[in-house]
Amino acid sequence: MVTQPASDPGLLAFYAAKSNQPRRGEALKTGIKEEDDATLWANACRVMDRCSEPCRGGKREPAGLLCLPQSDLPNSFLFSFRRLRIEMEGEELTAQQTALYDRQIRVWGVDAQKRLSKASVLVSGLNGTVAEFCKNIVLAGVGSLTLMDDRLVSKDALHANFLITPDDANSRRSLAEVYCSSLREFNSMVHVSVEKGNLPQFDGSFYDKFDVVVVSSISLKDKKFINQKCRERKKRIAFYSVECRDSCGEIFVDLQNYTYSQKNSDSTVDCHLEYPTLEEAISTPWRDLPRKTTKTYFAMRVLECFEASENRNPGDTSGLDLPVVLIWRKKLCDLQHVNESLVPDGLLDRLLVAGSREHPPVCAILGGILGQEVIKAISGKGDPLKNFFYFDAADGKGIIEDISPALRS
Repeated sequence: MVTQPASDPGLLAFYAAKSNQPRRGEALKTGIKEEDDATLWANACRVMDRCSEPCRGGKREPAGLLCLPQSDLPNSFLFSFRRLRIEMEGEELTAQQTALYDRQIRVWGVDAQKRLSKASVLVSGLNGTVAEFCKNIVLAGVGSLTLMDDRLVSKDALHANFLITPDDANSRRSLAEVYCSSLREFNSMVHVSVEKGNLPQFDGSFYDKFDVVVVSSISLKDKKFINQKCRERKKRIAFYSVECRDSCGEIFVDLQNYTYSQKNSDSTVDCHLEYPTLEEAISTPWRDLPRKTTKTYFAMRVLECFEASENRNPGDTSGLDLPVVLIWRKKLCDLQHVNESLVPDGLLDRLLVAGSREHPPVCAILGGILGQEVIKAISGKGDPLKNFFYFDAADGKGIIEDISPALRS
């Protein structure tokens, strides 16, 4: 029989959480001699359906641990998780966190999960794509998520938003409040809160509370302003913007000066990337971009010009908006010294017909990609996206574009 000191119940419980079938009615013995008949029960597990009836009957209040007979622990396992405990000293994951996040810990490791559990994310501007993103990082176990959007829930928001119910549309509650209530049910170990107000009006010190800032459904001017605020802080704050226009979507990433680990066949090397701001990226002359640059990039810039001029989303009255959008296309193409065919009429018309509506499958894809990229940025593991991502359901393709000023490339 393998005997462990009483200080290791979390280690034993972690192994128990990985077992599909704990033995019926057996207790976890901790810190007792083999000839001693006494047993000490571990704290009960919240996943009670995995335990037998006799086992449940003898336990105390749930605290996130499973029980398993100590004699079942192989020496190789104990050695492996002694090392795990050493790595986790100081800022340990709780046994409940370890059991809940077991599968993803196996994918990206304990260190990555620890970083994620201490990270704070701010999201300003809520929609269907952002709902998918928030769901993903809450389930992954981010430390805290702060939501900002004072707009009242409307029936239009139900179209592509699984966090909102028909009853919410008549509740006179803000989008942030409804999102907060729903997301808390996904993972009680993540602190989800609401911050009222308009993010561009907050001073720089407000940003210091966060490691990641994600914005959506706001003007290009505000995106640039918030991006610059993140840049001005002493600590590195990752900035993301995401927009979905029916079947098309765009993600922008600014990780500033970013170092991450990349695994080769026999070693791990540190890689460095330097990101431009949103202002710098979209100021890159179109003639300097590769010929294969996705046309969606250029179409998005044209629509942003329309929005800045008209102070509203294009497509509210599609039949009237297209001629004005085509005028803006001509102005931009003339300014950039490129042919107007770079931004096809059909693509602009398709985006205008959609207006500000989102296509749920595209929301899911964009939210999944964005969640993945934020986790990479927090954990420092995996090749991060630099610096635009585009998806178009018309051809089912996702495209990464590195759009940076020549001097910074």
